[in-house]
Amino acid sequence: KKGGGAIKGNTAFLAYNTKALQRPDLLKGRTPRVINMNQLGKALLETEPPIRSLFVYSSNPAVVAPEANKVRKGLEREDLFTVVHDLFLTETARYADIVLPASSAFENTDFYTSYWHHYAQIQKPVIEKYGESKSNTEVFRLLAEAMGFDDEPLKDSDEEMIRQALDYPDNPWLDGIDYDSLTEKHFVKANRKTVFPDKLPTPSGKIELYSKMMDQHGYPGLPTHTPLIETDKYPFLFVPGPNHNFLNSTFSNNEKHIKLEKEPKLHLNIKDAEEKGIENGDLVKVWNDRGSCILPAAVGENVLPGVAVSQGLWADAEGKHYLVNALTPDRLADMGGGATFFSGRVQIEKI
Repeated sequence: KKGGGAIKGNTAFLAYNTKALQRPDLLKGRTPRVINMNQLGKALLETEPPIRSLFVYSSNPAVVAPEANKVRKGLEREDLFTVVHDLFLTETARYADIVLPASSAFENTDFYTSYWHHYAQIQKPVIEKYGESKSNTEVFRLLAEAMGFDDEPLKDSDEEMIRQALDYPDNPWLDGIDYDSLTEKHFVKANRKTVFPDKLPTPSGKIELYSKMMDQHGYPGLPTHTPLIETDKYPFLFVPGPNHNFLNSTFSNNEKHIKLEKEPKLHLNIKDAEEKGIENGDLVKVWNDRGSCILPAAVGENVLPGVAVSQGLWADAEGKHYLVNALTPDRLADMGGGATFFSGRVQIEKI
C-alpha cells in the first residue's frame, strides 16, 4: 500500500546539519578515546589508563546502565572525580563530588523534530530559570571559557546553533524551516507531500526482505534465530521491559507516576510459578552471577513458560531491592554495539 511502509521512520524528512553542531573537523585528525556507555561499569573498573573524571548529563547510569553493580562500584572509587548535571538528585548524583542544577525544557531554547510526524517546532522559555540552574549548552560554554578554550564555535549561542543546524541544503525538505520562521510560526511542516520516502537508505532503495549488505558483513541475509551467548546455567530468560508511566528512570521519582504504576512486578507463567511454589503477590528473589533483586510476583499467562518479565526502572527506595539492571549483561550486540538488556538469564525463588 502506497505510504504504508514496514518499520518506517520519518526522521530523514527533518534531518538537520549535525556536523555543524558536533564539529568533528575541530578534532583535526585526533581520535579521542571512546567508551560505550553500555560497558560503563567495566570501563570504570578495568580500563587502562583509568578514567579519572566523569561528567554525567541527561542520564542516570547508576540505574539505566547494564551490570549496575559494576557501575556503582566504579562510581564509588575514591580516585574518580564525578560531576552530575541534573534536575533531580538522582541515584547517580548521590555518587557525585559536585552536583550542578540543570534547567528544564520549560526554561531552555531548543528545537525539536520527530521520528514520525513532519513538523519541526521551536521551544522558547516559558518560565525563568529556577535558582542557579543552567542548560547543558550554557554549562559547556562556561566550562570552555573557564578552561581557556577560545575556539569560536565553543562560544555559539543556542540561537546561533539552531541557525547552523537548520542550514542544511542536503535536505530539500527543510526548505522554509529556519530559526526565524520557527520563531514566527512556532512550528513548520517539512516541505513534503507524501508520508514515505521515495527511496529508502538501502542499496536497492526498497524494503529489503533479504539483505545482500548484511550477508557481505558476515550476518545472515534473512532474519535468523541466533542462540544467546548466555549459558543455560540459569533457567529463565529475563526481560526487564519498560512500563507505561516512566521513561527509563525519568519520572520514577514522581509520586503521581508511582501511584499509576503502583509497584514493580515480576511476571511469571502460571506453570513456572506452580513448579516453584510461587503464588500471585509473593515476594521472589531474582538472581544470577551479576547480582540480585527482589520483586512481587505477578502470576498468569501473559508471558511464556521459561520467561520472567519485569517492567520499569524504579528509583532506589530504602529497604527495597528493585535494581533490575543488576541482572543485565553488559555484552554488546553483534551488530551496532547496542545493549543486550533482554539477553540475560536468571534463577527465581520464593522468599
